[in-house]
Amino acid sequence: MAKSGFEKGFTQARLQGVKTGLGMAGRRTGFASGFTDGTAYPTKLQDPVLLASARNDCPYFYWNSDNMTLSGNNVTAVTNLLREFNPLTQSDISAFTVAGDPLRVSAAVANNKATIQFDSNDSFGFLNTTGPNMTNTAEMTLMMVCRATTNGGVLFCKTDETTFPGTGTSGDLIVETTVDKDFQITYLGDVYSTSNYEIYKTNNPQTRSGQWVLLTVKARLSLPKGSGTSIEIYVNGTKTMINTFGPITSFINTTWSNRYIAFGNGPSLTNGGSDIAAGLIIEQYINESEQLRLENYFRDYYGIKF
Repeated sequence: MAKSGFEKGFTQARLQGVKTGLGMAGRRTGFASGFTDGTAYPTKLQDPVLLASARNDCPYFYWNSDNMTLSGNNVTAVTNLLREFNPLTQSDISAFTVAGDPLRVSAAVANNKATIQFDSNDSFGFLNTTGPNMTNTAEMTLMMVCRATTNGGVLFCKTDETTFPGTGTSGDLIVETTVDKDFQITYLGDVYSTSNYEIYKTNNPQTRSGQWVLLTVKARLSLPKGSGTSIEIYVNGTKTMINTFGPITSFINTTWSNRYIAFGNGPSLTNGGSDIAAGLIIEQYINESEQLRLENYFRDYYGIKF
């Protein structure tokens, strides 16, 4: 955490900033500044656990790899760190269902924090219609501390079908990594067709080099400013979207359908393979100030300049 010494780099790098990211970094350089350097200003930080339960932006589910029930090193139960009732859900948030045998690896990130390694048979989440659902809202914010794996794999899915994208349900969303270590987000509109879905890819040196990153995806079932305003994607606080195909023009559903909400894999238990250290779902398309404060929490918790 030192701020003096052999300072001879070029940029401070990876400072927080919802819109500008690297652009907000000063030209004080740092050999000794290192990977962590007082990243988050403590008064502009929001622990998701402390969001009041009476607020509609109370998170839907928050987990991290340091709070798991294990059998050996394999996850058997996932702790929901939000021990509150969310007024937007249909019931109190219960524990995720664990499928397969996700592996927890200690001290794999920074600050001695752990991660979960998912293979093609691993996932956890709500895998049927009986669990708490998101049908009282049309918005969602997803945050994950994760890294792209060599062969690509699913990180998160919110879908109404056993396979994705299948025939498609309005609002289905999947987050995955490609073999090139890019993040790819697919989001469905009316039907799965060439005119009613979006595919966004990122192109970041941090993801392609296998570094840990903070991924934020905000999605909603509306187009307040026309086609393409239904989703935003941020990597380390910087908005990043490229390779857009067939932008969504409308949505059939006005609230989320709710059958599968899963981390680490799709409900069909295929195409998995990812490393995720933490995951947070909020039932709102949060604003930039709220986003920055929550992202600062993860910067502080892991001690990384996401």
